[in-house]
Amino acid sequence: MKLYSSPLSPFTAKVRIALYEKGLVFEKINLPWHPVNGWKGKPAEMLAINPKGQVPTMVDGDVKLYDSTIIFEYLEDAYPSPPLFPTTVADRARCRLLEDMGDTIIAADTQDLVNEIFKKPDPATRDNAAIDLATSALHTDYARLERELASRDFLLGNFTVADISCFIPISIAAYLGVPPSASNPKLLAWIARMQQRPSIQRDLQEFTAALQDLAA
Repeated sequence: MKLYSSPLSPFTAKVRIALYEKGLVFEKINLPWHPVNGWKGKPAEMLAINPKGQVPTMVDGDVKLYDSTIIFEYLEDAYPSPPLFPTTVADRARCRLLEDMGDTIIAADTQDLVNEIFKKPDPATRDNAAIDLATSALHTDYARLERELASRDFLLGNFTVADISCFIPISIAAYLGVPPSASNPKLLAWIARMQQRPSIQRDLQEFTAALQDLAA
């Protein structure tokens, strides 16, 4: 199994965490990326598989896949233990909605912070109005997740792809200075539980190492 990856890519992190959770051995091919200069080159094999030219792209024997959601569903079908989706039809539908919230809503709001803070090292060049809008949107996202958690330890009760998809952009937003606040106690407790998982710890270590490499 081979995964074209970037340690700073939230969508690749989603796949890496799933692979770690399932205990699968894979070859990780990290593509060099810089917040200002962008990609330094993409392998021809990856481009032949993925017309979008994006990570994650995965090869498992004769199976060649791209898009984190499609890869995740393939992994769940091909390697079902331990499961990362709920068992009931209704819960699986809710799981997919929350996965999509992480992938499209929270990730998009976080990307606005990435564009204005991470990609613009000089604060004088940043659009503060855009940062304020992204911050407000993220706090709306946090309030929704606070309600979704209710009395559960994880979003669906047990740990699922929904937790992974929501946690990754939230952790990036927190790194950029917009974490959940004390008004989201359930969400803060959920984050602490997420950070205790070995798969999450491993990926956060890779994320931190990549940031240190950029700063070197």
